[in-house]
Amino acid sequence: MLYIMGVDWEWIYQRPHVIAEYLNGDYDVTVAYSVKIWDRHIVKNAERKPVEIQKLRMWTFPFQRKSRLIGKIADWYKKNLLRNYQQYAYIYISYPTDIEYIPEDYKGGLIYDCIDDYKQMCRDAYWQERIQRDENILLQRSDIVFVTSQNLWKKKVDFCQDSLHLIRNGTGFSKIFDVKQEEKKKRYLIGYIGTIAEWFDFSLIKTSSRKYRELEYHLIGPNLTTECQEDMGIIYDGIVEHDKLQEHVEEYDCMIMPFIVNEIVKAVDPVKLYEYIAFGKCIISVYYEELEYFREFVYFYRTEEEYSDLMERLIRQGFPPKYSEKQQEVFLAENSWEERYRKIRQLIERLNPQE
Repeated sequence: MLYIMGVDWEWIYQRPHVIAEYLNGDYDVTVAYSVKIWDRHIVKNAERKPVEIQKLRMWTFPFQRKSRLIGKIADWYKKNLLRNYQQYAYIYISYPTDIEYIPEDYKGGLIYDCIDDYKQMCRDAYWQERIQRDENILLQRSDIVFVTSQNLWKKKVDFCQDSLHLIRNGTGFSKIFDVKQEEKKKRYLIGYIGTIAEWFDFSLIKTSSRKYRELEYHLIGPNLTTECQEDMGIIYDGIVEHDKLQEHVEEYDCMIMPFIVNEIVKAVDPVKLYEYIAFGKCIISVYYEELEYFREFVYFYRTEEEYSDLMERLIRQGFPPKYSEKQQEVFLAENSWEERYRKIRQLIERLNPQE
């Protein structure tokens, strides 16, 4: 199986890494992943346990999305790297434009794992059009299409109804915290784990930290914005290895997901909420339709005023989680990465790619 990742193998541990590792247990997998020639150390998971899996590094050229000439060179380079595509019984793709490197004469099983609204994540008009064009082709050519959210399902169903499957994200923590009981304190630690980008609502957090001196916000994850600066009551803890997250957040009283709801966010099934539930913490998140899946576990807000009122109430109550240990146990069993992969493997095994 050729598994083409849209992110660096050394980027923060997420769905593409998880699925690749599970697949490698059942198939002879080669992971082809993109690597930037520049900015090699934004996030480097050097401390991750080594995984015995074949890898094919694909360099990303500077300005390949801004210069048509460099872009053509980059395309030639990538096609050449993947020229032996016919030797693979399956090709698993996680980014739309990679279909350009798999000619139509490929006879094996083609699988597309769509985890984001990729077009919305790109601001350049030319690349938006190219991503949309390539994704339409990929949806129609794929034998199996996985999407992670109902939002993505609705956007893809007209192109590939018979091959479309909803496989949400999950959690891989083998050990979980007991559900934390409410505890009234003079100082509460509020945590966020994940990428810090343009959709992170810094204004909300800054206003809250200044209004409620009882709160101390801790942000963990790669910082992709200049807005992420330590402020009164806000501490940036940087990158924490995935297997060390539990230890790092053990003393936190509450976990948050303070996003600005845009088209990118609306399509996301957030892995962090699965992990927050595994941590057994009180959980607060902005509301959008996809998150109905988490309603019994999460306190929702829609506006800054609702967030402030919710914080004031939870401060008084000592941040009680919304769920019980039994609810946590059942949810994590039903939403584990192992359970997600079991369904993925069943669908792949139904394919009969030509030799």
